[in-house]
This record gives sequence, structure tokens and C-alpha cells, in this order.
Amino acid sequence: MYKLLIVDDEPMTREYMKAQVNSLHREWICAGEAGDGREALELLEQGEDYDLIVTDIKMPIMTGLELARELAGRGSRPRMVILSGYDEFALAKEAMQYGVHDYMLKPIVNEELVSVLDKMAKELAAERAEQAALQSLLVLSEQSRGQIARNFLHALISDNNMEIKLLYPLLHRLKISLIEAEGAIMLVDLDEGQLLERDISPTDLVLFRYIVHQTCAELAASDSPSIVLFSDNEQRTALLVPGEDAANVRQRCAAIFGKLSAAVQEMTGLQLWGSVGSSEMEVLQLGQSYRLAREALWRKLIAGEDALLATEDGAPDASDEQTGNQAEQTVAAVHRAMLEGRYAQLYASLLSLAEAAGTADRRSVLRTGACLLQVLAETMPKEKRQHQTAAALLLLRDTALTQELYRPEEAAKLYERMIESLYNTPQKESAVQETDGSEHEIVKRAKEYILAHYAEPLSLALIAEKLGVSPGYLSSLFHQNTLEPYIKFLTRIRMERAAQLLQMRPAEKVYDVAEKVGYLSVKHFSYVFKQHFGIPPGEYQERAVR
Repeated sequence: MYKLLIVDDEPMTREYMKAQVNSLHREWICAGEAGDGREALELLEQGEDYDLIVTDIKMPIMTGLELARELAGRGSRPRMVILSGYDEFALAKEAMQYGVHDYMLKPIVNEELVSVLDKMAKELAAERAEQAALQSLLVLSEQSRGQIARNFLHALISDNNMEIKLLYPLLHRLKISLIEAEGAIMLVDLDEGQLLERDISPTDLVLFRYIVHQTCAELAASDSPSIVLFSDNEQRTALLVPGEDAANVRQRCAAIFGKLSAAVQEMTGLQLWGSVGSSEMEVLQLGQSYRLAREALWRKLIAGEDALLATEDGAPDASDEQTGNQAEQTVAAVHRAMLEGRYAQLYASLLSLAEAAGTADRRSVLRTGACLLQVLAETMPKEKRQHQTAAALLLLRDTALTQELYRPEEAAKLYERMIESLYNTPQKESAVQETDGSEHEIVKRAKEYILAHYAEPLSLALIAEKLGVSPGYLSSLFHQNTLEPYIKFLTRIRMERAAQLLQMRPAEKVYDVAEKVGYLSVKHFSYVFKQHFGIPPGEYQERAVR
């Protein structure tokens, strides 16, 4: 049964509602009455609970419009329906700005009243069902909530837009805040060259990676519970490491990696490698952090230098930039050569990479080969990847273990045989190019959608779906036309709206402003606001209201 409060200065209207509501709609009773808005507020402040307020728009002392305006500033309030005359339609429209759900014309017509009560009952039933489902989610165990966070991060780094669309709003509803200020993705992996040199089967890589993952999970649980641990598509251990700022994130990554590396070395005798991507303020940018970490790890494994790569901006160190660029160019050239069947070009590209390293020992050759194989395997269909990659790794290991040192031409030949075994049949690339004549119109519509929904959990995938384009196309188009990624545009809109709210009189609470512009955590909101305006939101508000 739903409870209605009638607010009207005419006693006859109140008596009519009390007598007729339940007979007209069995799900409703008129549980209270007030002669003006002030009396209605007093009833609510005494703790009376109502599902719906039906109020006249013009009354002495406090009008229905003033009541709607007063209740709009409160977090939890009943639904409202306005009663108005034909000449008060402009006031009724104004009332809709304060969260009023509907209006009826006076004198009240039974059919219209039944229609409004039925509509309100259905909306309340849906709300209650939604709240019940949310409460069920909120009592999930920490383990279940952690799994949701891990699944979301894996979807993010895998560009799984379907999963992102499902899980990102769920994070908001469960109030799972992954970062409070900034955070970065750190990747850790074993030195595959060392594993292969020790004649460990490629199929046993999974076991050793599992040991790394479990060791990391134990360290994170005991020392850093705010860290989220998950795996990428190559079964490498990935960690979301949050911190107070970029420098703090780097310090935390270095400390965790040091402990993890020592523990793995003690248990297995194997060397661990790691890399840290860019430090980001927005959760949806963590995919970029992961990509930078993956590229850095790959470059370092080929170069065989520092065990942990971490720079201030996620870019390559100057010392390995040349090696990294050459490695990336080699992979691109190798991929093209295999697709086009140009095997002379394949060997020339591999020789160029091997010459940069000079005469190499067996472990370096194994490591470089395994890294090349890993990156090239990502371009293959999933159903072929596992079997053919394992076969190519076995060929690499069995051949490379025959000698201690390799001249560049010997290493290049070894890589060539390995890669040819990976691609049993040359594949043709299928290029699908999206075209659309209304590029500027799409960006305009994207901006309009962001402006209308900035307080909601907006992902690029969700916006792209609303506009009927692919996320990749929208991302590229948005950047080309605005010279900034959509996430920066969204953050700027949120910050500008937050500034407006902080300047309002009476002053808004900072935690209310944070929620109204789409932030789960007031700490995270305050950090982003300070980065944007140079001062904390509280200080900004104090200056604005002076």
C-alpha cells in the first residue's frame, strides 16, 4: 500500500481525496493532509513517511511551488504531483524543474487521478525492486566485490566494450572506488629466456606464472589492500596501484615490486621483470596505462636491462627508446612480410634487430625470441594461438640450447625459423574502414549526450552505442575534432559544473557536489578538482561566497 499526502488550502479538496483515493485505486491511501506547504514540511520533519505528495500550486503561507523548491534540495523526498488551474500552467512548468513528477488540472477528474496514481504506483514498484536488487548487491562479500573490480579492469585492458558497459555502472552502484587520486597499472612477468634456458617446458609457464600471481596476491593482501590484482590476456600478473599522486604511485610500485621480486627469486630462483604505465586520474584511462606498461615491459625484456621500468609519464626511458622503436618497427615489418609472403624482407628485419644487440648469449636470444613470438601471436586468431605458439617456443628452445653465443646472423636465422613455424599459412589482412560523411555531427551529438548525462557513469562504449558508431571510430573522431580525448572533455564538463554548484547560495556541501557531478568518492573528486583549478573545492567555495 502506497501513502499519499494531500496539500491544499481548500478543505473540500482534502476531504474529497481522503474519501476517494482508496476506492479509485486499491494500492493507494490518503494517509495525511496539510493546508499549505509549511504544514506539509512540518509533517515530513516529524518523521511522517509518504510515497507521494499531491499539492495545490497556489496556497497562502507556502505555495506548492515553494514546497517543491524546498524539497528539491533534500536528498530523499516523496514523489510530487502538482494541482493547477489553466492559468497557472507556467508555474506548473517551473515546478517540474524541482523534480515534480507530474501535474493535474483543477477541478480533479477521476479518470485523470486514476491515471496519475497508476503511473506513480508502477514507478514506485520499479524503484523498490531496483532498491531491493541494489541492497542485495551491497551485501555481497568483499571477495565478490573484488571479483567485479577485477573483471572490470580486465575488460578495460582488453577493450571489451560490452563488459565495460555492464560493469562500469555497477561499480558506481556498489560504490567501488578503484582510485582516490591517481593510479597506474603495473605488469610483472618472468624472464622467459631464463625459463627456456633452464629447459622448462613452455606448458609449465602457466604454473610459474601462477606462483608469481599468488605470491603477489599474498603481498598485496598483507601490505597494500587497496591494490587490485588481476591477469591480462597473456596470463601476466597486472596490478592497479593507487596513490596520493603520480610520485606516490611510482614509490608504491617500486616497493611492491622489490618485495615480490625477492620472494619469487627465493622460491624459484627466477628473475622477475616489471613495468609501470602512466599514472591516471580517471578509471577509464587505465587501459592506456596498461598499454604503456605492456610496451615498456616488452622493450625491456628484449633489451635485457633494468628489471623494473617506471618513468614519470609512462614513456620509454631515453636509454632504451632507440631499442624500443627498432623493436616495434621490426614487429610491424615482420607481420607485413609474413602476411605478404616476402620472406627476404622478413630476414632483413630480424637481422637489423639482432645487429643492434650484437653478439648475444643464449638467454638473451631466447628472451628476444619469446618476446617477438608473444607480440606476433596477438595478431593471430585465438583458436590457433595457443597450439602454434607452444610449438614455435619448443622449436626456439630446442634450437637455441645448442650453443652459448650467437652472432647477429645466427640469431636472425633462429628467429626466422621460429616465426615461419608460427605462421603455417600466410594470412591476408582484412581491412574494414568505417566511413561517415557527418563526422562533425557525430562529435556534436557526443558532446550533447555528455552534457546531458555527465553525472552518470559514462564510458566511451556507452556513448558510441547511443550514437550507433564503434567506440574506436568515436574516439578517433572526437580527438580529431576537439584535440582532446573524450574523457578529458567529460572531466572538464564535470569540473565546470562543480564550480557552478560550489558558487551557489546557499552553499552546497562538497560531498553533495561530488555526487552530483558523477564522483563516487569525495576524496577523488577533491583531488581532480584541485588538479583542474589549482585549489581544493572547499577553498574555492569559500572564495566564491565571500
